[in-house]
Amino acid sequence: MTHPHVATANHRTAPTLAIKAGAIARRAWQAYWDWRARQATIEILRALDSRTLRDIGLSRSEIESVVRDKHGERRRCYDESWHGRAGS
Repeated sequence: MTHPHVATANHRTAPTLAIKAGAIARRAWQAYWDWRARQATIEILRALDSRTLRDIGLSRSEIESVVRDKHGERRRCYDESWHGRAGS
């Protein structure tokens, strides 16, 4: 009769170096794409004429601050989840 091997709780839950590296890589990849989405938003807004910007409630001088500032720091701010809803 053989005895099953039982791993200790520490062995099963201790993150390995590969898991930690994968998590760091995922966060870096997500940060890169968040940065690219913000850059694209700034480029799109800059391409709009002044009348269109006024219609959506922005002035040219506000474009970068609206896109880059965090929620709660401004009345109007960038919606980070827009790219997840695009095409829906």
